[in-house]
Amino acid sequence: MQLLRGSTLEALLNQADYESSPPSVAWAAAIGAQIAAVLADVHRVDIVHRDIKPGNVMITDGGLVKVLDFGIAILRGAGALPRLTQVDRTVGTPAYMSPEQCLGQAVTSASDIYSLGCLLLELLTGDVPFFATADTPLRSHHLSTPAPSARSRRADVPVELDKLVSLMLAKDSATRPMAAAVYEALLPLTTTGPGPDGPKTAGITASPQGEANRDPTRPFRWPLLASATSRRTQAEGASRLTDAEAGLLRDNARALLDSDHPSEAISLLEDGIERAGHDQALQLQLQHLLGAALFYAGEYTRAAAVLDAAGRGYRRYFPPNDPDVLDCAYYAGNAYAEIGKPGRALPQLRFYVRNADMSAGGDDARKVLETRFVIAQLLAAEGYPDEALAELHTVRPLLVETFGPDSVQVGNLDKQAARLRTP
Repeated sequence: MQLLRGSTLEALLNQADYESSPPSVAWAAAIGAQIAAVLADVHRVDIVHRDIKPGNVMITDGGLVKVLDFGIAILRGAGALPRLTQVDRTVGTPAYMSPEQCLGQAVTSASDIYSLGCLLLELLTGDVPFFATADTPLRSHHLSTPAPSARSRRADVPVELDKLVSLMLAKDSATRPMAAAVYEALLPLTTTGPGPDGPKTAGITASPQGEANRDPTRPFRWPLLASATSRRTQAEGASRLTDAEAGLLRDNARALLDSDHPSEAISLLEDGIERAGHDQALQLQLQHLLGAALFYAGEYTRAAAVLDAAGRGYRRYFPPNDPDVLDCAYYAGNAYAEIGKPGRALPQLRFYVRNADMSAGGDDARKVLETRFVIAQLLAAEGYPDEALAELHTVRPLLVETFGPDSVQVGNLDKQAARLRTP
């Protein structure tokens, strides 16, 4: 699973001061838009989350929003509803639950939109739409009480945003907008939003309690929700990538990776690759960097394919010991190993070991030794224990020489060898 560094939206809302210094409208719109982008993708393949709430949303370093806990999600049309939803039993969180969920009826993508509407109102005003009272339970509010206006609770909410939230909280699920439409409506408000006295700009301080590094407006330098068709259209109309632009793109991508923003680097590089179609060498370089960004982001399936292709491209022009050729083989092999494809990983890693230069010592020599240990593990996984033991036997004295006889590396090798010898 991906390791996320950031804060849950629940924690941020608990810290926010809506009385004296409310978060900006742009902050709320940016979070809502990113969640809508996720929902648009999952709804497209008929998955319904069913529990959109602050505790299931995280804002990571760099401002990217992650939707968590698909544990009670359903695949519509797969027969999951009868097993997971029974009469008088509801699934979800009451404060964010759609009317149809409250009734135990069939849950559709529109239910997620209602929950997101509840969350968006809370982001704007600090409160969910409804609260249980002594006379009226929360369920009854969701079923029959008209949704409150965001502007009635906060005067600087734009009229169009107020209307959007009201549509999302419609009792009739058929009248709620689709996730992609919610995204499109929120997008113009993610960096600036008109207030009652004119334009209001959202800056770094838009986030509660000075969470500047987790400003959700930041990722909107590049669209989060763009169809393949629109990206192709943009690329066809864009000018060719010049050498100067390519250098700046590489520098920016590396800076984003160094500052732990791989998703933004990936978007930048994908656009650059499309614009570099006229220059095969440049395209290969950007493809190589894209593979590295994908690997860093933990997207190993895509990383393996991209790095494998880049490595084949490099080998048409450069010798096997070229640093770029070796780098692609090393990371492609490790990416294939990460996704459980030892048959694809072994040729890449063996190529790397065969052509890498250990004579210089240092980190390169260590990488080769560690790779040989990985090769032994992959051989064992492929059902070749004798070959795996032979590889470990060859590597052990080299590990002892490099790391010492009592090192963790040697200890791990000995444990692996002992397991392989056990019948």
